[in-house]
Amino acid sequence: MSDTQTLDVSKINIHEVAKQANVSIASVSRALNNKPGVSEKTKNKILAICEELGFATGGYARELVSKHRDSIAISMGPFYQASRYLGLIWPAISIAMREQGKSLLPIELDENNFDQIGGVVLLSAEHDDPRIKTLKEKNIPFVCLGVVEGEFWIASDDFNGGRLATQHLLDTGKRHIAFVTPNAPEVNYQSRLQGYTSVMATEGIAIHTIRTGKDPIGELAAYQSIMDLDPNQLESIDGLVCENDEIALGVKTALVRRGINIPEQISVVGYDGIPSISDGLTTVVQDYKKIAEHIATLLGKAANNEAPMGIVVPVSLKKSLSS
Repeated sequence: MSDTQTLDVSKINIHEVAKQANVSIASVSRALNNKPGVSEKTKNKILAICEELGFATGGYARELVSKHRDSIAISMGPFYQASRYLGLIWPAISIAMREQGKSLLPIELDENNFDQIGGVVLLSAEHDDPRIKTLKEKNIPFVCLGVVEGEFWIASDDFNGGRLATQHLLDTGKRHIAFVTPNAPEVNYQSRLQGYTSVMATEGIAIHTIRTGKDPIGELAAYQSIMDLDPNQLESIDGLVCENDEIALGVKTALVRRGINIPEQISVVGYDGIPSISDGLTTVVQDYKKIAEHIATLLGKAANNEAPMGIVVPVSLKKSLSS
């Protein structure tokens, strides 16, 4: 709003709200008192202007303005697939938001709900993500889960995680190590792959990547890719770094089905540290609680119009004798 900065706050009243919203005084009154006769879209517009101008006289208005400000949306994006990782990070973010008096809502962004949210957590965000452009136009604070330069973002140290997994296999005597990753173009795990590649290149060892295909169920895609490997190719491998624990689970199941002894013949390392399926698995563990806490902090900075920044959260390696 172009002229709000010149307003005398002490003189802001229902007339000014009506003027800014381009509606009648009666419409403003109906919206503030939850009376019929005004559309939901217009009501949300009026309440948003009230919040911006600092004008909310009635209890109902104060309640809705506060609700708007304290409702945080989580947007999964057009390509995000349901996973156990989402089942861990979602409640962690929800808890972190609740500790700050906010609530987390699953909302896909469209023109009908922008007035209902005070911030957004973007999953699967990319540099040219249209959601980012829209949120900037609407002046809604947001944080990206994943590296997006020039914005507020939070990410695990995936490069070092890939290095930890690969170095662990080298330290246990493995030399012919492959990296197992989804083949879907929308899945971007470049930092983990780059960590693996850097260790292998430093050691002067050939790099080998196994693509699992586009099956939305990671375990099944990984299982099938290992079952389809030529016996000679399988015999040339003694270690596998998997993109995530779900892939590692499918890989281990296929190896056992093919009569491979784990870890004597082939060792397997996962990523994410997902409870239950990572039991008995060497895996790189993410700190979900710390990620969620940083997301809440960065949203506060974004709401205060501070300079964008990113945070990298350390990872650790959990070892198991059975993988």
